[in-house]
Amino acid sequence: MNELLRVQTSPAERALVGALLQDAEAVWPLADAAGIESEAFTDSDCLRIWRAAAVLRHQGKPADMVAIAEAIGGDASDNMQTFAELVEACPTTAYSSWYVDQVAESQRRRKLSDAARMAADALAKGGAVDVVADTLKAAAEAASGPRAGKMPAIVSAVDFMAKPKPEPPIVIAGMLRARQVGMMSANSKAGKSWALLALSCAVASGTEWFGKKTAQGRCLYINAELSEYDLDSRLSRIIEAMGLPGIPPLLDVWHVRGLHTTIGAIIPYIYRHQDRAGPPYALIVPDPLYSFHGDRDENSNSEMAVSMGELSELTERTGAACWISHHFSKGGQAGKDHLDRGSGAGVLSRAPDTIMTLTAHEQEDCYSVETTCRSFSRPDPFVIRWEYPLWIIDESLNPESLRKQSNGRAPQYSPAQIMALLPQDGLPHHEWLAKAKAELGVSKTTFNRLLNQAKAKGQTFVGFGRYMPGSGGAE
Repeated sequence: MNELLRVQTSPAERALVGALLQDAEAVWPLADAAGIESEAFTDSDCLRIWRAAAVLRHQGKPADMVAIAEAIGGDASDNMQTFAELVEACPTTAYSSWYVDQVAESQRRRKLSDAARMAADALAKGGAVDVVADTLKAAAEAASGPRAGKMPAIVSAVDFMAKPKPEPPIVIAGMLRARQVGMMSANSKAGKSWALLALSCAVASGTEWFGKKTAQGRCLYINAELSEYDLDSRLSRIIEAMGLPGIPPLLDVWHVRGLHTTIGAIIPYIYRHQDRAGPPYALIVPDPLYSFHGDRDENSNSEMAVSMGELSELTERTGAACWISHHFSKGGQAGKDHLDRGSGAGVLSRAPDTIMTLTAHEQEDCYSVETTCRSFSRPDPFVIRWEYPLWIIDESLNPESLRKQSNGRAPQYSPAQIMALLPQDGLPHHEWLAKAKAELGVSKTTFNRLLNQAKAKGQTFVGFGRYMPGSGGAE
């Protein structure tokens, strides 16, 4: 069967390589889009020439006939004779896209043919039907090729490196590129949302953030925590304090507070909106991360791996960078490596491309900022000081002077602590619980105990499916 396929496909292969010899710059983009790799060729001459041209391309050298002949080696006159035959097989390079489609289609047919043959052999030898069916399904998906939006193809390193890969755009200088995920971690009520709103405004206006230049681009801030009033109020104050002439036209906001959702569930909405509404996003900021876990357990590596995988999918599908906020574990953080201060599963401190931590400084209203980047050298730590409504760099303070934890016994949880997390317009039980887990580190059992105490004192009541602040006295 494969011999028949080879006889039928060889003319298209030879015509495509003939087109490559005449106009490589026109053929490469077509071949890339169709997923044409060296393995697509069954003709030995075509295979040798394509591989040699791919190597030259990776080296940044012209893939003309002379260079390819030298790369192949052997008898020069024989090589040029072969080239002449291949060029003759391609009467015009105008049909290059048709040749590409024919070669790609033949490659898919061969893959399916091989899979069918192996499946028949496996069944004849008593193989399990379910296993054979799964193998055929996987082969069908692989044969669909890159255009089908399935799994990417496995390719040789030669083919992979033959395609030029320009450096992705820088979003935050020395910290974050497009299609990367950054994470800011700090203790509860440390002003993370203020910092991320300022970051969103900085990228949308092309101004600095924490002393770092940003590349101006469209930014989406996804608000899952603040009320609409608070979001509006904070943005107004930040824009004024940053000295911007007005609301940045490139800043979008999406108010999703109250939705029980995940990053994976909102990706299609973001992608469609980006496709319809203008230039692609440079930065997407879902804030805070714990609001997008759905029913997943933050302490489960397997479940958090799904959440982090969804963030990677978001960056790949939109082309944007993503920046999220996370919270520290309970207790003092000064004695820990800054990468180990985050709460929950370990994957949360391994998956992001950039991790920034804000750790309490011994000076009141100040935090030491440490950053580790996958793609950049580690920036020097620095100190920020809270000057409402912005975090300002304070170069007079030593970032190593972290606040030490008191040796006294930690206070017990009280209803007042969870009541402090309940906004005036209330929250559903699951959102309030998630917020208390993230901000205070309480368990579900402890939260419900405190909630019952608060209800007994009239501090909260249920109205329209939400817990609302009551008129009872606070502790």
